[in-house]
Amino acid sequence: MPKEEMLPSESEWMIMETLWRCGHDLTSAEITDRLPKSSKMSQRMVRVLINRLCKKGMLTYTVDPDDARVYHYTAARGREECQRAKGDAFAESFFEGNKLSAAFTLLDRVQLSEAQIKELESIIAKAKKNK
Repeated sequence: MPKEEMLPSESEWMIMETLWRCGHDLTSAEITDRLPKSSKMSQRMVRVLINRLCKKGMLTYTVDPDDARVYHYTAARGREECQRAKGDAFAESFFEGNKLSAAFTLLDRVQLSEAQIKELESIIAKAKKNK
């Protein structure tokens, strides 16, 4: 499977977000109930997406000890790891792999708070030290 296909799609990302927010395993029904109402995903669609995420290695599962028909799903990869991979894929797709150009493009379009500016300055200071 190509690298890009190993990343969660937008719909799959909602399922991952639900599991990350929750912090523990959930059944497909529990995931469906916790999705934003705006998603309008059916239980069947959630199960299809869960199967895809399992094949991509994004989710793991255990079988319920009391009912073998019930699976409990857990995120196998963390949010930050997935965000980095998505960011890398974005830079590769639209900026010929130049992450700095991607960052400049994104930063140029937002109004940063003082806290965000300090965080950015901290990242730059760290990069200067690692030269």
